[in-house]
Amino acid sequence: MIGPQIGIESSAYEYVVTKGITPSKDFMLGGGQTYTFSDPFESSLSVALNDRAQVKAVSSNGRTPLIWSTFVNSGSAVVCNIGIYGKVLRGFYASAFSLLGSATAYPVINSAAFYLDDFPSPVPSGNGKYIKRDYNMSIAEFYSQVWWPDLVRLAERYGIRFTGVMIENYGDDTKDDPVRQTDGAQFEYYGGLLLRQNGEIGYHGYNHQPLVLPNTDYGKEYAYVQWPNRKAIVDSLNELIAFQKDVLPAATSSVYVPPSNILSQEGRKIIGEDVSQIRAIASTYMPSDSSLTYVQEFGVAADGVVEAPRIVSGGMVGDMYMRLAAVSELNMHYVSTHFMHPDDLLDEDRGAKEGWKKYYQGLENYLDWLESSASSIRMRTGTECAAAIQRFSGLTVSMETSDDSWDLKLGNLTDQGWLMFRANNGTPGRVRGGSLTKLTGNLYLLKATNATVHIERKTGGEA
Repeated sequence: MIGPQIGIESSAYEYVVTKGITPSKDFMLGGGQTYTFSDPFESSLSVALNDRAQVKAVSSNGRTPLIWSTFVNSGSAVVCNIGIYGKVLRGFYASAFSLLGSATAYPVINSAAFYLDDFPSPVPSGNGKYIKRDYNMSIAEFYSQVWWPDLVRLAERYGIRFTGVMIENYGDDTKDDPVRQTDGAQFEYYGGLLLRQNGEIGYHGYNHQPLVLPNTDYGKEYAYVQWPNRKAIVDSLNELIAFQKDVLPAATSSVYVPPSNILSQEGRKIIGEDVSQIRAIASTYMPSDSSLTYVQEFGVAADGVVEAPRIVSGGMVGDMYMRLAAVSELNMHYVSTHFMHPDDLLDEDRGAKEGWKKYYQGLENYLDWLESSASSIRMRTGTECAAAIQRFSGLTVSMETSDDSWDLKLGNLTDQGWLMFRANNGTPGRVRGGSLTKLTGNLYLLKATNATVHIERKTGGEA
């Protein structure tokens, strides 16, 4: 029987519904709290553990152990009893894997980026139903007197550096030559405010039509218009770039956010081949119900463009899936990427009915959680985050363990690299070639400045 060796005292050999997971505080970033699964099913084995098992995470009701480790002969075993294997849980499996061996090190991004999609853009005229209800203001007044000042408050309190991605107009003309926006004043005003806030301006589109050709069928899903050919797409992006240079000459931009996170294969190829100003694309990380969505991994594509997806969005009020995604990616890549729109408050699906106060509280709640879970994470603009992804994507690591040290060899290190380092057996002492910051329990953030990093290993017995 293998059961007792891997910490299992007894099992009913039946599966139970696991509604969520509570990692222990010293095991994962964001630990000590419960994270809810969106579609729970009978996925976890009903087990009782013996004294040898060290439980690292339990089900939300506390009854089912979900991750535990145990010493087996001369090594250790880790058991994951979650039974759900979506992209949204990667960080939990990475954390579990890191419990193996005397220590584990893996590259991370160490960046938090916050996007304002459709900002700056033409401000809608007139009133928004719920803005009028709550503030008795026009949309324009609300943006300038409430929304932006509130975001500045958040930026100053949490050190956020917003990346606003610009839309030149909201027309749906994809066939005619691009026409320059005549009202540059609001772009200069809001863009200037954003830059003064240490933020950054990026690209969202000449208009809000995703970069797709006639072979993309929107069906009933979207009322968007396709672009007739490659030239039309390139011309539209070049117009946006030129307009941005005109109204905000001080802005340096490199990041493109696809409208509605939609980007066709052809559109993606065109960016890499024909629009050299775009060095990074920030779409979405989590799988989508729509086949039109451009879903990304963190990394650098073959054409050199950085794939820099966003993980969470909006006010996230009561959105358990997003919080699960956020904690997972904090542990997987030490990254947080968020986006929101100024016009969320005009759309019932994005929180308009609940109102800005509730939305703002949701944002605040997320930022408090992020600060308490990952106080050392670097607040970055979109371009800086992309640069961090670039460094992360090439970094390789191998480690040799002795009784008194851990020695890491890093491949493709440029100027600096960031790694999660978990010391399972032994305590880190002095470091050469880098520095360690304790995150929680025996989990550290390693900043590597040299291709060889020597970490002193104190106590903890044999390698």
